Amino acid sequence: MRTDPSAGEPLLEVKGLRKRFGSLEILKGIDLTVRRGEVVALVGSSGSGKTTLLRCLNLLEVPSSGKIALQGKTMFHAEDGRDLARLRAAEINRMRARVGMVFQHFNLFPHMSVLANTMEGPRTVLKEAPATNRARALDLLGKVGMADFADRMTDRLSGGQKQRVSIARALNMQPVLMLFDEPTSALDPELVGEVLKTMIALAREGMTMVVVTHELGFALEVADRVVFLESGTVAADGPPADVLIRAPNERIRAFVNRFHETAELMKPLMG
Repeated sequence: MRTDPSAGEPLLEVKGLRKRFGSLEILKGIDLTVRRGEVVALVGSSGSGKTTLLRCLNLLEVPSSGKIALQGKTMFHAEDGRDLARLRAAEINRMRARVGMVFQHFNLFPHMSVLANTMEGPRTVLKEAPATNRARALDLLGKVGMADFADRMTDRLSGGQKQRVSIARALNMQPVLMLFDEPTSALDPELVGEVLKTMIALAREGMTMVVVTHELGFALEVADRVVFLESGTVAADGPPADVLIRAPNERIRAFVNRFHETAELMKPLMG
């Protein structure tokens, strides 16, 4: 990982982001900058707004107000009920092609093989030549340890295998940014490690990543920054040790202490 994450140029910029569902406000003015090559872990209790924020970043959820820009291009901007900038559907689809997303529950096509799932996005969205698409898909399946399963139907895979195929599928769109929504939460404990290993390899290759996670050990060791959300606001944003080990308030300390893995990591550091 970089020793100075602030050295990278801003890739994603979020200003004053708000999201309401009826009278319930989930996000209450989020500011967030993600720099190229940076790994940002979004952490917080259930209901704090993590998944809603992630889904707003690629407009799967349309924010109520605020601004989102990717690579300097405004994707969404609305204030006081007025649309100041909003992409057309075709432009949103082109933007999403640059933002890969890995979900909790894989979202693979069960009637298609591993290779066909991996090739589907470039085939249907990018209209890419089959030979180029296939070659890259096979290479990516090799990177996530799934090349030997290319011809297997996805309903015959374990949860960890499915999630690694999901990662290869997202990478095959050649994104500039990867979003992960609790990618290990639906897995049995013995399968978590194989997915985290794949994500660690991506981070070391310099992929820009925003990861919603409860795997605090991963956040401590892999993330450049941890953003702690509480009740739809940013309660802390900084280096992982500053947020999770030298927690700035009692609320964050209580959250961290609920996770045994992180508590064990903290012991030698706290003396």
